[in-house]
Amino acid sequence: MTYLQLTIRIFDKALYDRSAFSCGFAPIDNFLKSSLSDQIKSGMVAAYMASEGDDPAVLGFYILGALAVRADHGPKAWSRARLPDVPVIYIRAAAVRQDRQGDGLGTALLIDAMARCADISDRMGAAAIVLDVLNDENFDRRYHFYETIGFRPLGDPDNPERVFISMADVRASLAEAD
Repeated sequence: MTYLQLTIRIFDKALYDRSAFSCGFAPIDNFLKSSLSDQIKSGMVAAYMASEGDDPAVLGFYILGALAVRADHGPKAWSRARLPDVPVIYIRAAAVRQDRQGDGLGTALLIDAMARCADISDRMGAAAIVLDVLNDENFDRRYHFYETIGFRPLGDPDNPERVFISMADVRASLAEAD
């Protein structure tokens, strides 16, 4: 499906209707509906919602936050920086409404997230974007999706589902898309 009027912007409780959102994974649905506003107010995350035209229904979203990862869990260049931890931008959640999955909205959301993360990195410094691939019955499909975008395993033995893409690779991907 083509989105003629897809809009992705920062969450504003007054602009979006989250009540009908369901991505098919109850913890994410519940977080969106019941915990997101509190975490935004606390300054823990920033959320971006996708909608179509003037329709307030949330079609998809992603949530960004700050994170530091151990330097020895990433590429060798991180260890050479001689810092114990490396600042990254963490995609805490990304989801598409179940009836809109498979039609490109997830890719649009991820590209938007990558562009925002590159801008944030330019202003405050972040070496990569990190996310945890949800490990459920759709793990392989989800993992493959992130892999095709350029994410690769972080190498965290405590979290094998954690993947990353360096900011250099993000910028190169965005330049190719232009």
